[in-house]
Amino acid sequence: MSLKLDKLYVKGLKCYEDSGWIPFHNLTVFIGENDAGKSTIFDALEYFLDNKQPLSNDFREEINEIEITCIFNVLEEIEDLTTYILDGCLTIKKTFFKDGVLTIELLGEAFVDDELNIFQDMNANDLKNLLIRLELEPQSNQDLRKESVQEYILTNDLEKEEKYVEVKWNRLVNYIPIFQRYSSSDYGNPTSSIRKTLELVYRQSFYNIDEYGNESLKTNFQGLQTEIEGNLNNQLETQLLTHIKKYKPEIASISGNYNIDFTKGLTFSGLNIDDGSGRHKTLEQMGDGSKKKVFLSILEWDAEINMAHTSNRNIIRAYDEPDAHLHYHAQREMFYIIRDLAEAENSNIQSIICTHALTMIDRAPAKCINHVIKTNNKSRINFLTADNDGDIAEFLNQISEVSGFTNSNIFYEKCFLLVEGESEENALPIMYKKYTDRSLIEDGVILINLQTNGQWTNALKFLNKNKKDSTVLFLDSDTQYPDSNSRVTKEKLETVGFDASYLIQNCFFIGTKEFEDVFTDTQYKALCNIYFQKHDGSEWNEQAFLNIRGDEKFSKSLKIMLSSGCQQSIGKPEISLKIATFLTKEEIISIEPVIKLFEKINEIIS
Repeated sequence: MSLKLDKLYVKGLKCYEDSGWIPFHNLTVFIGENDAGKSTIFDALEYFLDNKQPLSNDFREEINEIEITCIFNVLEEIEDLTTYILDGCLTIKKTFFKDGVLTIELLGEAFVDDELNIFQDMNANDLKNLLIRLELEPQSNQDLRKESVQEYILTNDLEKEEKYVEVKWNRLVNYIPIFQRYSSSDYGNPTSSIRKTLELVYRQSFYNIDEYGNESLKTNFQGLQTEIEGNLNNQLETQLLTHIKKYKPEIASISGNYNIDFTKGLTFSGLNIDDGSGRHKTLEQMGDGSKKKVFLSILEWDAEINMAHTSNRNIIRAYDEPDAHLHYHAQREMFYIIRDLAEAENSNIQSIICTHALTMIDRAPAKCINHVIKTNNKSRINFLTADNDGDIAEFLNQISEVSGFTNSNIFYEKCFLLVEGESEENALPIMYKKYTDRSLIEDGVILINLQTNGQWTNALKFLNKNKKDSTVLFLDSDTQYPDSNSRVTKEKLETVGFDASYLIQNCFFIGTKEFEDVFTDTQYKALCNIYFQKHDGSEWNEQAFLNIRGDEKFSKSLKIMLSSGCQQSIGKPEISLKIATFLTKEEIISIEPVIKLFEKINEIIS
């Protein structure tokens, strides 16, 4: 497993004027709207890894070249490329020109004298001229000329610099990952998917693989046709059939139709299936529901084949909208098969998924998601970053376990409203609906109660690093005081990275001390005589609420007073829910901190 894709850069291809560096992992998920540019990333990888030439309409308007650069992590030593391996990485740049010209370059510590970097690829005449310029003895053949130049390099202290050096593709092809692309049409056509997997089995019939994973062509092909057909049918009958029976137990046997031509390769035209009725049919003759079940079987079988494949080259599997035509359960099963294949120990597979399915998006590690956004015919990639902060990295790994956070709302929703208490969590959605005639959810606002999150510090660090401009905080006024014992204070916000301007513009503080004390004695009197009637039949009066205004915690005293008067346990969340329901829109408008908060939210979502 020589090279593993770490980053990709695309310039001038379709909607990508300049993509910036796009990160890749064992599993990488691309999300975004239709036509945003997700599939174009697959096109870029296909042009790069399969050495294909882009079409004329792939070039952006008035641009005559496409640049695709890949940075690979070097997993095993590559003696031939040592000069170009910098900090454990190999950087390869391909530039495609509209007239069909292609240049391939490696970044490395190269000789200032360019001819010394490319002498291995020189023709005889150019190499002779190089020997003359270096004042070396003429040699009778190319091998001796190259040896002479190599000796010159080893015995002289030659100046080097970090730069790109042009190379031939055949120098790299044995190390570059194999690219396998699955389009949406493949999922509705299981035969195509089987063909892709069988091609890997077919390749193994021609090559020996040594203990280091290097391939060498077998010397004798006589009699191989029978062997190959038996090998392919064995994979179908002993392995694929086992998986198919999990979903379609009535299928008794399967076999393949083959036309093997050693000059053209493998042609696989379909499966012959006996479903127990005594009649044989093909996959194409099965219903859509059966096809979907068979496709899951194929994925499991494909994972089994790939895990047994020990080639030294990595494989990049690109799945374009694998959620298409699949129900929720099948989407979930497919995601886990693809993920497990990529994340298995010693796996030589990198999986890439383009998807709209929340089933897949919310199950993927947050750090592995790239959000493709297109505006004015230009696409860009957003992804979450930890910037080497271990706490943020931990949060990204555990987003699914942190209340209020999912991958889909982090990438798709517009605003994050953070509160520190159940009172605000219960009241604000109702008050917002009365004020705007829309719900928080309708407007793309996610409300998160930090009080219920054990990872609240890491959550704040994460939001400061990745979503600062779309995050607002609504806190009790006493969190500003130096002696506050609240979890979230101005001092703690500054500690996790929020600056002074943020605290002024995006933090809102309520009450004399807390949320509950902002409402008037008159409002509490009217509210409690409706929802919290005294057990003795008497009415609440304003003086009762005025009497507890001077207590250390008004909300605590209010809870105790109401519980005593009603002779039942009454909590703060219940009180806040009732008062938000009770207030009119006009009364809400009179609460200045709440209205300023709502105005800020609407500024963000606009």
